[in-house]
Amino acid sequence: MIVTDIRRIDDKRYCLYIDYEPYASVYSSDIRRLQLRVGEEVDEVSIKEFRKEYLFRRALNKAVNSIKFSDKCEYDIRKKLKDLYYDEEIIEHSVEKLKTYGYIDDYRYACGYVRKNMRKKGRRIIEYELDGKHIGRDIVERALNDTYEQDEAETILAIIRKKYSYTDLTDGRNKVMAYLYSKGFDHRKINESIRIIQEECREQNQKQNREQN
Repeated sequence: MIVTDIRRIDDKRYCLYIDYEPYASVYSSDIRRLQLRVGEEVDEVSIKEFRKEYLFRRALNKAVNSIKFSDKCEYDIRKKLKDLYYDEEIIEHSVEKLKTYGYIDDYRYACGYVRKNMRKKGRRIIEYELDGKHIGRDIVERALNDTYEQDEAETILAIIRKKYSYTDLTDGRNKVMAYLYSKGFDHRKINESIRIIQEECREQNQKQNREQN
């Protein structure tokens, strides 16, 4: 096993390359402790002890610290540890530990994501975004069905009432529809919601005209 590179990551960390492959993220103290020098052999016993004693614990701590600030799904944790140059064995070990402790729960994460976004995005977009997190389709469907507190049509109506005027819905109807569709809302429900709002506006205008006359 030859140290082929020790490449700086930031002010504190370096990426250790052994036999031309990234081995781990290390600190200056690790480099001194293990007497790592580019082009020289690394003591196999020392590096294995270092891996067992430090790397597994560090990876787990890094994952736990990231969860302290906001809930993370399994994909987020795997990506973070991979970006920190931990190998698959260490990543798998950390993920399984976190699942056992209840720190990782993709269903809980998906429910929270739905609650956070359901009043500004449609089902289609939420499904697409959670799919990008590599969360299972069955988990996403269950989270959507269990978490949605109101019909999607009610969400569309609320957005239209807040964001658009009657003129927007007549002269700029296509633009309004394109915006709502881009947010993942159902095309049929968008049409129906616009129709309802337009009817409400017409009735209000007629009432005002009667009162003025």
